[in-house]
Amino acid sequence: MERRAISISGIVQGVGLRPFVFGLASEFGLHGFVKNQTGGVLIEVEGEDRSVDGFFLALMKRPPPLAQFEEVSWTSCLPRNDTCFRIESSSADAASLIFPSPDVATCADCLAELFDPRDRRYRYPFLNCTNCGPRFTIIRNAPYDRERTTMESFVMCAECRAEYEDPYNRRFHAEPIACASCGPRLEALDAQGARLASADPLEAAIAALRQGRIIALKGLGGYHLACLAADARAVTELRRRKQRDAKPFALMVGDLAGAREIAEVSTSEAALLESRRRPIVLVRRRPGADVAVAVAPGSPDFGVMLPYTPLHHLLLRTLGSLPLVMTSGNRSDEPIAYEDDDASVRLAGIAYLYLTHNRPIHMRCDDSVTRIVDGKESPLRRSRGYAPQPMRLAVECRRPTLALGAS
Repeated sequence: MERRAISISGIVQGVGLRPFVFGLASEFGLHGFVKNQTGGVLIEVEGEDRSVDGFFLALMKRPPPLAQFEEVSWTSCLPRNDTCFRIESSSADAASLIFPSPDVATCADCLAELFDPRDRRYRYPFLNCTNCGPRFTIIRNAPYDRERTTMESFVMCAECRAEYEDPYNRRFHAEPIACASCGPRLEALDAQGARLASADPLEAAIAALRQGRIIALKGLGGYHLACLAADARAVTELRRRKQRDAKPFALMVGDLAGAREIAEVSTSEAALLESRRRPIVLVRRRPGADVAVAVAPGSPDFGVMLPYTPLHHLLLRTLGSLPLVMTSGNRSDEPIAYEDDDASVRLAGIAYLYLTHNRPIHMRCDDSVTRIVDGKESPLRRSRGYAPQPMRLAVECRRPTLALGAS
């Protein structure tokens, strides 16, 4: 019998590693535990030598798709004669380096549930699982557990708790797990911050958009300002109110087909648009696209992105083929608004309606912007979906080096 303690650092929290390790240990008939610690994840497995070796090789060769291992170390230790494998409570070490997971776009499984009338999360704007949803923007502290996120105040209902504790459920230890019974809720507010009487906040926002209004939409890492991209009057008014003279606005379309209606999209650009990071991708505008000139005056390109939250999917699915301007919720040269009270002050006079919710955003995070140059991705702004994932440099830094983004 062998017992092996394995320490892993990198993007290993909020990516489904603990449930994956639980399943892998069961597959190899091993006992022990896995737990988050501030610097990463600690695993201890015990069993026959051959099984422990097989477990370790499988862990290295096929980790969860969202995980990124930076450092892996292991030591042999004395067997403890454990009788099961378990997920233990997290431990903290303030001196350790942490890499929270970036936020991840809604996965295919959750998207299927979102539009399935038979599913209990049908049209629930905040569904997620171990493979998708908010991460970096809701984490208050490490290690990554629900009580150290902005989901702390939402007490799981019995059904969510059962999924959270079921090793064979894809929501096993999914920290932002929620449903309409116990999770965050949408709310529509008028320009003065008063709650609208509408029974469906999303429908109220869609009605406002169709009337040519500008709305403020609370997303993952902050607020967006949105209007119909084909409505020249609305786009021009948004540009005036936002005090943005000529810099192009980003567009959100419902799917890849919608992107190809307004832009020429290559295979590489399509892959970026549909990736789990869901950045804004600069693509060549299609002549005659049904988009107001004021969206990107004088530019041959559009900045296009696809929906990356359930709320976006619900919004764009209802609007059909109508593209939206989806620009940062701020005035020019200001940071994106992400706190509710601040947004109501800084976006006053811009938004006709606020489509907001009661899940706090802890970390402001704007949309990433990227493009394809000579067949390779060339990021222009590395933020949501990428940050805070570390980058591996092509050259060695022989002395301590500090790199900063734009001011």
